[in-house]
Amino acid sequence: MAPTRFRRHDHHNYHNNVIFGASAAAMLLSRTVAGFSTTWIEDPQLRRDSDQKLAITPTSLTLDLDLQPAERWLFLREDPAFRDYKKNVLGYIGRFVPKIVVPILASIVSTMHETFYPDYAEEMVGLSKALDVTLGEVVLINLIYQLEGIASGCEIKNTTGPCPPKSRPGLCTGFVANGPGENDPVWQGRNLDWNLDPSVLQYVKQVNYQRSGHTVFTGVQVVGMVGITHGVKKGGFSVQVNARDDGGNVLLNMLEQILRGGKEPTHHLRRAFEIAGDFGGAEEVLTQGHLANPIYFIMAGANHGEGGIITRGRQETIDVWRINEVSSKDSKKVNAQPHWMRLETNYDHWEAVPAFDDRRTPGVEHATEACKDSVTEACVQEVMLAWPTKNFRTDITSIICPRTGYMNTTVWVSPSA
Repeated sequence: MAPTRFRRHDHHNYHNNVIFGASAAAMLLSRTVAGFSTTWIEDPQLRRDSDQKLAITPTSLTLDLDLQPAERWLFLREDPAFRDYKKNVLGYIGRFVPKIVVPILASIVSTMHETFYPDYAEEMVGLSKALDVTLGEVVLINLIYQLEGIASGCEIKNTTGPCPPKSRPGLCTGFVANGPGENDPVWQGRNLDWNLDPSVLQYVKQVNYQRSGHTVFTGVQVVGMVGITHGVKKGGFSVQVNARDDGGNVLLNMLEQILRGGKEPTHHLRRAFEIAGDFGGAEEVLTQGHLANPIYFIMAGANHGEGGIITRGRQETIDVWRINEVSSKDSKKVNAQPHWMRLETNYDHWEAVPAFDDRRTPGVEHATEACKDSVTEACVQEVMLAWPTKNFRTDITSIICPRTGYMNTTVWVSPSA
């Protein structure tokens, strides 16, 4: 990946910045008056750290779904970009995996064709050969969204690693919005606040999944994962995953997979892209199925008015909050959002967010102002790049339009990397 200039459009528009700056200042002043302690959002050094990150455009890969699953990833074996993959990725992950997880991983490997979707298990077999890693190590990589950062004081909670104290930000932001015109497309903005090491970020790729030489959908993932963190299907839909309940209890998540057949959410998301053709079909897939851990699915569709947030437990759907619908859960009216948009961080939308990680309030305020007249790539980009939606832990930003299949992805890397 080579540094590139992120397309800025008009997101530095002085007028908008002044309005948002005044709004943010008022919010911070009210907190100070109310006696709240200073949070990471008010830390000027952390904001500078975020501003200094370099914008990198990830390279794309093509995966041929017509091949046998075990053969699909073998092309990586000849790619010099993956020569040091084992050293970089496993060296990093190994620092955060406690010994108690090792025997559970062994159990998952021994039953992986039952634990994972069988064709994905076969893809993992191929990945172990292509990347010169063991099958157990491939399983570990596929659990990175659950395992990463569970050491160093996080006990068995998944956050993003190394484990942040309570003064640090959460995991992700998803934003879907639709303009006022009946023919206006729905746009989606996605920030992944994973805080991955640069040695791992170089393996973030935009993968084109193809059949008969044509792209069926495109997903973003760390190579070695067979699941995707977010993606788009042209003329169909786009979806991202956001962690819920800090990703859940990691050991319970793993036992849920081994003993009860719960699927890893990024795998379930990829499956939705493989079998669903439109927004309604994807929503049906994602509201069903047994998951290993709680999750949010934030979605947009190709048609006007298609967008929303699915709040999932392991075995049931807790809530679906779509564009243009009144929330049946928010009886306290703690999360007022315009009917044409939905913004989700990492907390149930009908509950107040914790004071130490309130990305929701400034995110909704900024989106309401930036996109009030029309919803375009430029305004969605402005929302996703505004502090604290984009922060010092943000690794990936994607701007997506499912109607056209457009997805512009940027990986953010520290200048010291």
